[in-house]
Amino acid sequence: MRNIKLIIEYDGTPFSGWQRLKGRPSVQAELERAVLKVTGERLTVIGAGRTDAGVHALGQVGNCATESRIAAGRFPAALNAYLPPSIRVLAADEVDPDFHARYAAIGRTYRYAVLNRPAPSAILRNHAYHVPYPLGVQSMVAGASALEGTHAFDAFRGVGSYERTTICTLRRAGIAQSGDMVIFTFEADRFLRHMVRMVVGTLLKVGAGKLVPEAVSEILAGEDNRRAGPTAPAHGLYLVRVIYGGQV
Repeated sequence: MRNIKLIIEYDGTPFSGWQRLKGRPSVQAELERAVLKVTGERLTVIGAGRTDAGVHALGQVGNCATESRIAAGRFPAALNAYLPPSIRVLAADEVDPDFHARYAAIGRTYRYAVLNRPAPSAILRNHAYHVPYPLGVQSMVAGASALEGTHAFDAFRGVGSYERTTICTLRRAGIAQSGDMVIFTFEADRFLRHMVRMVVGTLLKVGAGKLVPEAVSEILAGEDNRRAGPTAPAHGLYLVRVIYGGQV
């Protein structure tokens, strides 16, 4: 039995998320259908992260165990021939049998895209959150700095989350502006459900002048998600990278 690691890019717009759900379109189900076509095997493709409906991925990682003798390097083209245009396998490698895309990960990087201009975009309507009012980027940077480090992120955990622990180490909380685009970048050892989107929603309130930057630290310390800003929409969020041991 061989273990094949896949690097996957997808536009999350038409899907209910990564995870296979009965009667609903999912990235996992599409990949498993393609694997069946290519190998003749009904396999489970394990994903590193269960992205929600509408969330995109530039570097999702998956793995599956197969008895196929197809060379690993041939998997991307073979699978892409059966996948919808909204999903593409970028690379494939044969890895250790014990490798698990989700449990072996030691970190993930997410990006959130905001289009900050008066008029919405016809092109980016499903790929960036439109904010029509001016944003104070430096105020948001100041607020985000309080989130870096190891904390209990209860204040930024979505309703219905039941993680064993809410403690995460946020290694990076960066915000950069280029023209009309404001890009939030977060890297952590782990993320709670809706954590990035709730952090972005809170920082946007800071950028709009509805919260002072110091309020972010107070909300984090209070561990009450009712004080956080509204959860930003899913369509601005991207899973950029999954980090494994040995990677820089």
